[in-house]
Parts: sequence; structure tokens; C-alpha cells
Amino acid sequence: MMKRILLFLLLFFSLTTNAQRLTFSSELGYFSNDENINSIKKMWASYINAVAAEDDTTPFWIKGSSDILLGTHKDGLLNTYNIRRLTDEIYEINTIAYYPHQAIKGGLINSIYKVCAQKADNGWRLMNYFDATKSRYASYLVGSVDFYIGHGVVADQKKMKEAARFADSFIRNYDLDKETRITYVAAGSIDECSAMIGLIYTPMRSHKPFAGRTINNLILSTRLNHIHEIVHAMMLPRYPNATLFMHEGIATYYGGMAEQTYKEIKSIAKSYVEEQNNDLSSEESLNVTLGNEIQLSNVVAAAIIEFTLKKGTEKNVLQLFEATTYDEVFTMLGIVEEQQSLFIRTLFE
Repeated sequence: MMKRILLFLLLFFSLTTNAQRLTFSSELGYFSNDENINSIKKMWASYINAVAAEDDTTPFWIKGSSDILLGTHKDGLLNTYNIRRLTDEIYEINTIAYYPHQAIKGGLINSIYKVCAQKADNGWRLMNYFDATKSRYASYLVGSVDFYIGHGVVADQKKMKEAARFADSFIRNYDLDKETRITYVAAGSIDECSAMIGLIYTPMRSHKPFAGRTINNLILSTRLNHIHEIVHAMMLPRYPNATLFMHEGIATYYGGMAEQTYKEIKSIAKSYVEEQNNDLSSEESLNVTLGNEIQLSNVVAAAIIEFTLKKGTEKNVLQLFEATTYDEVFTMLGIVEEQQSLFIRTLFE
């Protein structure tokens, strides 16, 4: 059934690549006398226009909420193909995003997703699909982490406490806001986690047994103690302009990667660095996979975190997150370009 829907939508968009930014299915509301649908359509269209214009979109959302799936409709063409009532106060908006410039034989579907509209005193306001449906799932509030458990994951209290203890410790050590909270969605697959937050289809799917993904302070994971993603969930919202290099570095230092600890993957990277005599001064030179999907750049960045902590404190680590480029990180460390390759090699001695 999903394949048939995708083929239909792909055909629709291949015929409308010059369409307006947002279109609505011609059958939307056709078989319904629900007047709310037209009101929600107008509000949703105004919101998408505000996103495209980079205007303040806060007034469109219920208090305290923001768009967790912004990347799905920030660019490209959109078609909202269904708006349906969940309750008397909440409606579900179903949309597909399409990117014609990345088209292969007519078009590329980027995502199919759901956002909700909630009735307010002065019209309709948006809310995330997950906020509208999270009461369906078993939930556990442990320390600074709010766990929501879907199908395929056992609510292991020991693992949840382990994750929460780490999060609370990280918050203290890095002097983060004591009110910092993480929403942790766990299920048997990343696809199911994505569906729980309203992301029905995306090419960025994963069937890996220990996969994880972070959207600001929201974690999607197939396991309950995914330390790598917990670090992302605490650092990404606070340092949105920091380099991916440093974000992956600190997450790898504390949480390892590819189901291995930092100590284990550092040993693998050390062997590579010692065997290779190539220049390691550029960011591109670190774009190497060391087997089992271990990224050399992540390990180098983690080694920089380790180096900084040995020389100073967590405050010195946070200073590196003020860097917005790869080269600026080394400037902050006092390493000139000619010394970068040698410096990186000394990290693995």
C-alpha cells in the first residue's frame, strides 16, 4: 500500500514541478462537511509562507512548542494530501515534501510527515504530532530524561537509570541549565521511532540494530542508554552554530560510536595514523572510514576533547564550541595550519 501511495505522489509531483510552494490535494475535505479543515488549511499555508520568508513562526505554535520537523518542509515543494480529525480539539495534517532539483527520473520524495493543529481561543495553533499522541506510549521520567517506549523495546529500568545518571552528571560538569530535559523515544527500529514523532517516510532510514538520531533535545534510538545521542541532545540546542566536527567529537568521546567505546576506536585510529604517512591537516583528509563505519574525523575530534580536558577543564571544552569552522577550532587551540597534521598525530601517541 505504501509503495502505491509513493508512486502516486511521485507522479503527482513530477507533473507539478512548477507548482506553488505548498499545494493541497484536490480531494482534501471533498467528502467531509467539516468546516475546520478549511481554517486549518489557511493557517498551515500561512505558516509555510512564514517559514519560507524566515519570519518569526512562534505565534503559530501552541505555547512552549516549536517545529521539531522543520527540515522536512523548510525547502522544496509540499503537498498536503489529508487533514483528518483525531479528537474534537486536534487535527492531523499529512504532508509530503518533494525536491525537484534532486530529482531522479521525475522526482525524489524526501519525506512524508504529520503535524497537528489544536483548537485555540483565537483559531488554530500547531503542535507536534508526538505531543498529540505521546500519551499512547509507556513513559518514564528518570532524572533529566523523559523516556517514551514504543514496540520492540523492553523498559529496562537499569539502562534508563544509567542514561539518566550520565545526563545529570554531564549537566553538572558542563554547568548546563539545571532545567535541561531530554525527550527520549525508543522503539525496535529507527523507522518506528520516526513514525512515533510523525515522520512517516524518509530516505534517511536505518536498519542497524543500535541506530540513533537526535533532533535538538529529542532522541530517537533503538536502545535506552545511547550515551552518544544523549550528548548530542544536550549540546546541539545550546551550540547550534558549532561545527559538526566538535559535536561529533564530544559525543564520540563520551559515548563512543559503532557500538564501541572511545578507547577502542581510538586504538583503531591510532593504527591508521601510524601506518599512513599522509597529510592530516585538512578536514577532507580526515574523511576516512576505518571499518565498521568508524569515522576518523569523529575520533580526531574526540581526541581533541580528551587533550583539552587533560590540559584544562570542561570550560575550555565549551570554548571550542564557539568555533564555527574546522580551522577556527585549531586557531583556538593555538595550532597554526602548518602544525595541524603533526598535532593530530601527537594526539595518538
